[in-house]
Amino acid sequence: MRDALGTSLALHPTACTRIAPRPPLTHSCGNGQNIPSTTRRTMRKPIAVATIAIAALALSACSAETGGGNGSGSTATLRLSAIAAAESFAPGAFGTGPVTIVLEPVYDSIFRNDDEGEPGAHIATEWSYDDSNTVLSLTLRDDVTFTDGTALDADAVKKNLDSARAQSGESGGQLRFISSVDVVDATHLTITLTAPDPSLLTNLGGTAGMLASPAALDTPELATVPVGSGPYEYDQAQSQAGTTYVYDRNEDYWDKDAYPYDSVTVTVYNDATSLINSLRSGQLDSGVVDAKEVAGLESAGLKTTSAPAYTTSGLFLFDRAGTQVPALGDVRVRQAINYAFDRSAFADQVFGGEATATDQMFSADSSAYDPALEDVYPYDVDKAKALLAEAGYADGFDLPMPDVSVVFPAQQAAVTEALTAIGIRPQYQPVNGATFISDLLSAKYPAAIFNLNSFRPWDVAQLSMTSQSVWNTFKTDDPTVNGLITTAQTQTGDEQDATFQELNTHIVEQAWYAPYAQQNNVYATSSSISITPQKYLTSIPLWNYAPAS
Repeated sequence: MRDALGTSLALHPTACTRIAPRPPLTHSCGNGQNIPSTTRRTMRKPIAVATIAIAALALSACSAETGGGNGSGSTATLRLSAIAAAESFAPGAFGTGPVTIVLEPVYDSIFRNDDEGEPGAHIATEWSYDDSNTVLSLTLRDDVTFTDGTALDADAVKKNLDSARAQSGESGGQLRFISSVDVVDATHLTITLTAPDPSLLTNLGGTAGMLASPAALDTPELATVPVGSGPYEYDQAQSQAGTTYVYDRNEDYWDKDAYPYDSVTVTVYNDATSLINSLRSGQLDSGVVDAKEVAGLESAGLKTTSAPAYTTSGLFLFDRAGTQVPALGDVRVRQAINYAFDRSAFADQVFGGEATATDQMFSADSSAYDPALEDVYPYDVDKAKALLAEAGYADGFDLPMPDVSVVFPAQQAAVTEALTAIGIRPQYQPVNGATFISDLLSAKYPAAIFNLNSFRPWDVAQLSMTSQSVWNTFKTDDPTVNGLITTAQTQTGDEQDATFQELNTHIVEQAWYAPYAQQNNVYATSSSISITPQKYLTSIPLWNYAPAS
């Protein structure tokens, strides 16, 4: 679920999955269809896309789609919602989590992740690693073209990956272990890594693996007008960038039967009220909603579905060196903030029971999770005040943060109350929805109320904990953290689990974050459609929407 609009960054877990580099494997599906993973060796699975589960604050102008609702089982127009606009349609420049639904209609990915979050065949039909897990060989379909007529071949994939690696966006950052991409022939290529990357296959099944026409890659127009090989084409004339995206069926798409709708409209919502009103009035087919809205929406005839989000919500303390706010450079201050949160109350009251209290970034079913760490920061206002005084901040201090009250009203109110109770004075700054994510990534804010994916350990570490991680926005360089992550990269099984647990303990004790809950996603849908949530994602993949039977 999500406070206000909800989000996933997304995806952004399940039973005690361990992350080790995948051993050599080959998946073949003949005609490009998914097949069971019978060729995988029984080694710990690598991992899923690290997506940003931030309620990506699409606070720019938005409008609800008008018009009557689809009839039961209609395949005319699928009307979806997004909480983030696409800052760019150029591969490597766009984000991961909430923006995915804006990109999926027009772009194919190299792989397609299944409902368990594991990579399956799509543009790539066969793949295998060498014994070192640093050379990935791909075999591609030979019958796919982009909507401008350009062939989707190995050269096109190479140009996309090379272009994406040069970008500074979240998806481009997921490709940082790639050192070279080499074309063998039209349907074969190899990807060489500087070191094993257990997340690469799954990332190539998400936004990092999305492919644009190579003829458009170097043009400035691609940022606003996508040219892909996907099931739909972007209708620029009917769209309003940043607000409403309209897509018409690509009649020449190679897998057209997987997408039953003639057109798709994605509307960006900047507040929960507009989203709820559109669902109630039949102008919208699907949206992520607050758990507190479930009863009212069901009484209005909508269906609701709850699924684990694998998203951790909390106050993210980005400025751990005290660059902007010196107080945050003192671990005692960061620990004091953690003692200030009544996490059980947050889970029950702020999140309507659709969350579990936590003070860890790793999900409860990951191999890095340690139940004992849940007792490190019990709710204790007196302890928090004592730590602040010990650190020299008995009178508190000002803490600049982005104002996220539009999308996270309950979270912001609860965090404000908790911080004020120990003497810390939040200074909320207005945000620009069009640049909010880039502002966060450029270290504009020393702290922020935020959601981040809590997938499997390797994904969490790569997303936010290394000194190069996209969501380590102030680039905290902790030798202990970097060393443990490097060690885990080449380990497997119990050894790797122990290393990730050691990493988790260090992160919690050093109070890198002040997490308070791990959420569920709550989806509200019209009676005319059915959905299948995918692990690690907030948004439902476009291919998992279908007319209700």
